[in-house]
Amino acid sequence: MARMENPLYLGTNGIVAALDPWTGEELWRVKLPRCSGVGEPVSIVIKNHLLFAGANGRVWCLDKRNGELLWHNGLPKMGYHAVLLTMENADASTGQQATTVETVRRRRQQAAAAGGAAAAT
Repeated sequence: MARMENPLYLGTNGIVAALDPWTGEELWRVKLPRCSGVGEPVSIVIKNHLLFAGANGRVWCLDKRNGELLWHNGLPKMGYHAVLLTMENADASTGQQATTVETVRRRRQQAAAAGGAAAAT
């Protein structure tokens, strides 16, 4: 039986879904309307019972409890790229942010290692 208190939310390929973190059971899934998908990462911000999803130059608001679409904004004249979201006192997640943080960390380590090697010669 699925436990609904703290689902795991994921966004990928133009889809947002909720999983039971204890069993992996899918609780709900929504294909974001007007989102091409095709490998498009979906960033997510959660505030109270609202789940905001950003992808492909658009933003959607869903009810996090059941995935019901509440509204959509096509962000006119902003392009069709990844949309990174943030909101004060909200929980946010995006694969691109995690990748960027990891890339910066790795470059700093490489620079430190190169500096240490140069100082030793």
